[in-house]
Amino acid sequence: MDQITPILTERLELRLLTSDDAGAVHRFRGHHGATLYLSHDALSPEENRARLVELVKHAEASTPEWFHFGWAVVLRATGELIGDCRTWNTSEPPLPGKIPSDYSSLGYVLHPDQHGKGYGREAAAAMLHWLFSNRDIRTVYAGVYEPNTASRNLLESLGFAQDHFFPLGQGSGGKGLPAWRYRLDRPTRIS
Repeated sequence: MDQITPILTERLELRLLTSDDAGAVHRFRGHHGATLYLSHDALSPEENRARLVELVKHAEASTPEWFHFGWAVVLRATGELIGDCRTWNTSEPPLPGKIPSDYSSLGYVLHPDQHGKGYGREAAAAMLHWLFSNRDIRTVYAGVYEPNTASRNLLESLGFAQDHFFPLGQGSGGKGLPAWRYRLDRPTRIS
């Protein structure tokens, strides 16, 4: 794995997740409100640990061309881990299939107590800047269940556009809800 340095924003630090983060991550990945619109339901502590171990393995196996990183979203003021993000373009992704190495996917989740404070947008914007600037990604995709208006609004506020609609039960996620794939192409100028 190439060396990945933490990303600092005004209020957040985004750093790679480690297995030591299991307890903090479980506070939201095990919370029904946080997982309502994720592809999985609330995780048990054991399921969460196993998921985190897999994310760390993916990060360790990542190369500059093919990568899969889990990021801790940490409040700089307190050091509290309040959510996580994922950036990936693995050569063996889940459905709907392989995408070119200069395309990536983005995912994010925050503890419900942190919703409505702008942290999700701040973290997603930092991840986009990193993907476009540090990974030379041309296009970023994000999937969102149609009823998740907060996430859809967040993506649209960052410039994402709806790219493809998956009717009820046709998405690759586990909840059987209708979903949108959003797309954002790299801007011609990155600040």
